[in-house]
Amino acid sequence: MKNSSFTYKRRKSISYTIARYVFAGTAIILVIILGLNYSSSKKHMTAVILEKAQHQTEEYGGRINEIFAATQRIPTVMASQLNQCTDWTKLDLGRMLESLLRENPDVFGAAIAFEPGMYAGLPHMAPYAFRTETGVESTLLFDGQDNYFMEDWYMIPVQLQEPYWSDPYYETSAGYDNVLMITYSVPFYTIKDGKRVIAGVTTVDISLQWINNLMENLDVYESGYGFLITNGGRFVYHPDERLRMNETTFSAMEDWIASNNRLDPEEAALIKEQQFAVYRKMLDGESGLFMDSFMFPDEDEKAWFAYAPIRANDWSLALIYPRKEALAELHSLNTILAIVGLFSLFVLFGFVFIVARVLTLPIVKLTRYAKSVAETGDYTTEVPELASKDEIGELAQSFSVMMQEIEEAQQTLEDRVVERTAQLVETQEQLVQSEKMASLGQLTAGVAHEIKNPLNFINNFSELSIDLTKELNEALEPVEMKEDDRSYVNEILGDLSMNASKILEHGKRADSIVKGMLLHSRGKSGEFQLSDINNMLSEDIALGYHGMRAQDNSFNITIEEDFDKDLPQISVVPQDLSRVFLNLINNACYSVKDSAPSKPSGWVPTLRVSSRKNEDMLEVRIRDNGKGISQENIKKIFDPFFTTKPAGKGTGLGLSLSYDIVVKVHNGQIRVESEPGQYAEFIVTIPIKQQQ
Repeated sequence: MKNSSFTYKRRKSISYTIARYVFAGTAIILVIILGLNYSSSKKHMTAVILEKAQHQTEEYGGRINEIFAATQRIPTVMASQLNQCTDWTKLDLGRMLESLLRENPDVFGAAIAFEPGMYAGLPHMAPYAFRTETGVESTLLFDGQDNYFMEDWYMIPVQLQEPYWSDPYYETSAGYDNVLMITYSVPFYTIKDGKRVIAGVTTVDISLQWINNLMENLDVYESGYGFLITNGGRFVYHPDERLRMNETTFSAMEDWIASNNRLDPEEAALIKEQQFAVYRKMLDGESGLFMDSFMFPDEDEKAWFAYAPIRANDWSLALIYPRKEALAELHSLNTILAIVGLFSLFVLFGFVFIVARVLTLPIVKLTRYAKSVAETGDYTTEVPELASKDEIGELAQSFSVMMQEIEEAQQTLEDRVVERTAQLVETQEQLVQSEKMASLGQLTAGVAHEIKNPLNFINNFSELSIDLTKELNEALEPVEMKEDDRSYVNEILGDLSMNASKILEHGKRADSIVKGMLLHSRGKSGEFQLSDINNMLSEDIALGYHGMRAQDNSFNITIEEDFDKDLPQISVVPQDLSRVFLNLINNACYSVKDSAPSKPSGWVPTLRVSSRKNEDMLEVRIRDNGKGISQENIKKIFDPFFTTKPAGKGTGLGLSLSYDIVVKVHNGQIRVESEPGQYAEFIVTIPIKQQQ
């Protein structure tokens, strides 16, 4: 054997390849594990943080609510005491208020404001106690020309006849500068002329400085914060002092969107809609979480937004948790795990490489031997002995046996090549013969088509000649002539008529032969061939139409073709299946021609032929709008010798043969749908893949 010309390229060792694949597989698994761990941990930690956020918001809201609720009890108790008193002049109201402030350090001031004339007939009376830097003092509100009846803290609870929290306001009296206050007012009553009427209002003022202290010490991570709003949405507390008592949540959001030029209009509208929806829930006294907020004014950092109501005065508290900072610990942990995993991967790679190197050394020796044999072509070289007793040792023994068998196979290879070459020559000759037969079929089809046109003229003019001889004979009957002349003329006309009849008879025979040639040119009889069904249908439609026109040149019909352009070529016996289609088309043409006299004016004879691929089946529909078929005749339409045509017009074998061709030859189905007087439709279904 000649030496092989194949040149081996130096490749990476199998130990390196094994280590590389183990490294890659382990890396993929590690990435998946880290990804799943991060996703699960993030989901769990997020749930914990959100639960903490909701709990913490409700806890801080509860603290604020407790102070406001405790504050509410003070004027309520005072109002209850005043309701039970019949002579308020006997009470030292100023001392009572001072004592109340000493017992309640959270209260900045307290007042008892009477309605005009209720206290000893005076037009106004409002003792007020308040805190100073040195202690507690008392005075009379609006002593002099002013009065307190138009103030909100007095007028609103009197009109509503129920307790009232005022809006926060800055107190500048009593030596304090810009102290943020809030007043709680409770009306008290007396009986006058047998009716219960309002006698006045008790109030307490509390400073909101403790709210600032509470909110500034919130535990919401380093960059998180909280804010408190009134029932009208105005900021009572916000880290940005410019917003306190100056802006509402809605106006602040409007300003933020107007100043942020990085947001496109659609994104800005969406953020505004979402935030406004949360703010409205806060004003409605709801509690909850909003997942897609921002660390305002920074629109690049997302945040969780927890809110809870202050039930005592319908305020609302919100805490903002920075998402990035909250999950920073998780990110750090995941980074550490990734570094440890990557280091472990490299250690594993080295370990696998060393182990694979030891295990694959016998394979390396066997590979070198195979390479040497491939380069030299010498199959007699002995296989190297391997000390390995495992599968690799068995591989070496099998390789030795294989080399011997290759040497033997080489000796018989050339004989087999000669045998296969002879078979190829024979196959080539058969292919050439098939090509010749195909060319002959094409030639036959061409000749048949060329003959058919003049043959149609012969048949048509022979029929016309017969009719002319009859007309001539009728025209000569009234003409006077000698008996010998008339006999001679009749003899000539009879010969002409007989000759024309013979020409017509043999012309039709020739026409039948041409049709047979056309059918035969489509393929060998009885053999399945891949055929274009759409093309076959087009040819059969043309043959059927022109055949009917040859019998009656006044015949005409509208032809509608609806073929599936994506229909594949299908294995069929083309000449047999074409006979089926041609027979159905001829029947349809005959039906519309026969039913024409009974149809209404404006009726248009129509033949519709369609093809479709229905899953793994071919479906061909041939429909006419002729006289239709009754249900009784449909039951026996495919029986041999059954026909609805007049005697001499049909044999009753066309549909029976069509049924055998479709069902028995092509493993298909043929059925008919009809409405008498309206239409008849034959449906042929054939498997696209034949089981031959």
